[in-house]
Amino acid sequence: MKPVIQTARLSFRAFTVDDYDAVHQYASDSEVTRYTAFGPNTPEQTRGFLQLVAGESSQDDRANYSFALIHKETNQLIGSCGLMRSDTNGPQYSFGYVLRKDRWGQGLASEATVALVKFGFGELRAHRLWAHVFVGNTASEKLLRNLGFRYEGCKLQSFFVRNAWHDLQTFAMLRS
Repeated sequence: MKPVIQTARLSFRAFTVDDYDAVHQYASDSEVTRYTAFGPNTPEQTRGFLQLVAGESSQDDRANYSFALIHKETNQLIGSCGLMRSDTNGPQYSFGYVLRKDRWGQGLASEATVALVKFGFGELRAHRLWAHVFVGNTASEKLLRNLGFRYEGCKLQSFFVRNAWHDLQTFAMLRS
């Protein structure tokens, strides 16, 4: 299944290795990656990510859906989002999103997340969707609360990245 997702301002598409320059622009930015599970990326890490997700997009029974976010007006790749199957006893997916710094504060992450939720519950028939948010990432916390995600709790020092332990909040939504 090759998903085609459109919103008012965004098109979702599969990544290709040719997306290197656009992806590395945000993935190597320490401010953009401050609250992500990756980064700031080295050139090799960005190339490895693109090889991985380009290969996943051709699989028939996919566990992961990584999308390049294309701004329709400019036709530029401005970020990414995706869903990762995490079910142990039913279809559940974690999700995430990241945008270039110059696209923050425009409602694009909300727009992308609404489309991901529709895709996850509709096409993927997910029972539950959830996201981890680093403590301190008030923009994502506010976005998820505004979209109706329920705060489930905080796991203290449960994620190690960039040589430090981080507290993660979980926000989730059930199909029902």
